[in-house]
Amino acid sequence: MQTRSLASLVKISQVGSFVQAADQLNMTLSALSMQMKALEAELGVDLFDRSVRPPRLTPIGRSVVQEAVPLLQRQESLIELCRPSNALVGRYKIGFVTTAAVRLLPRFLENAKRKAPQATFEFETGLSRALQDRVMTGRIDAAIVTDADGLPDTLSATVLREEPFVFAAHRDLLTDGLPGLVRNHAFFHFMPDTGIGKVIAAEMAQHERAKPVVLDNLEAIMECVTTGLGFTLLPEPDVDRYRSDEVQKLPSPRKLRRTLVLVTLQGNALSKREGALADLFKDAVTEGAN
Repeated sequence: MQTRSLASLVKISQVGSFVQAADQLNMTLSALSMQMKALEAELGVDLFDRSVRPPRLTPIGRSVVQEAVPLLQRQESLIELCRPSNALVGRYKIGFVTTAAVRLLPRFLENAKRKAPQATFEFETGLSRALQDRVMTGRIDAAIVTDADGLPDTLSATVLREEPFVFAAHRDLLTDGLPGLVRNHAFFHFMPDTGIGKVIAAEMAQHERAKPVVLDNLEAIMECVTTGLGFTLLPEPDVDRYRSDEVQKLPSPRKLRRTLVLVTLQGNALSKREGALADLFKDAVTEGAN
């Protein structure tokens, strides 16, 4: 009997759906269905009641899942025992908050090739909250997120860097300094429901002004700023990435900062190698600060 089939069975029981389980296991729905039918034939029992949609576990199916969970945990412990203590070995799924991926991912890949040759990586981008949820449900192994609202207790976190926020505007709009900028010109606001956006919204709530122009793209915001259409408030590395010579920066009066953290699920196999994974970001973080 292959433990891979048991792992698939446990995943189906956790998410309650063949479709979601197939997606998380990187399998087609038909392949997962065939795998379960083969497991049923091998065990000689019906694991699922297929007279309902979606199929649900039978009583014997639930019992098999109950026995499979500790078996799979022991298998993971055995594999963990045989791995080098600090080496990254195997395939990892890593999430990046979208605004950080463009700066951190290229150097991360360079470091991984040199420092973790036995590991391979898959990547996805998204909002911080969504990435946290994906780590907690095991759909990805780790994520780089913005720690704006604090993190759930089930996540382990390593701080990678802190980034100051700055106001950015075309120099022609700065004749009256920040007060005149806020009072007289349009404000381009990055998505208020994101980690960055919440910090920005809290700051701009201190200023009386018209409704902002909300955009979901940093490059688009900086293009508007460059052409003199208004101003923005963003992490300094993001401003610097797209800033032209005509755009000037002003520090935020309250010295706002965002924290980028690497999060993993406490107690999983990768959490023991969180330091090794964080090490792959070190050069990228230093370079991004310049």
